[in-house]
Amino acid sequence: MKKMVLCSALALAVALGAFGMASAEDKGPAEITLKTDAGKKPAVFPHAKHQAKQKCDTCHKSPNFPADKKWSMKVGHGLCQDCHKKEKGPMKCTDCHK
Repeated sequence: MKKMVLCSALALAVALGAFGMASAEDKGPAEITLKTDAGKKPAVFPHAKHQAKQKCDTCHKSPNFPADKKWSMKVGHGLCQDCHKKEKGPMKCTDCHK
């Protein structure tokens, strides 16, 4: 009887561990460099830092988020600066463009 309970508990632990690993969400890279027009410094986006404060859908489901992932100054500034104004985030060019 003890063997059966022990084996069942072990099987349950393995199953739950496998489920937890399978359902773990890919959070993407910790930092993303957004290339800009020739001659301009790229914007360095601290993805992990934003994930710690915001839900993914805040940006990824925004109408300003580029579905084709093609970033331009207009797209980036439209998505980022609106939120930075509301949340009192960094606003100087050199805060993002490095």
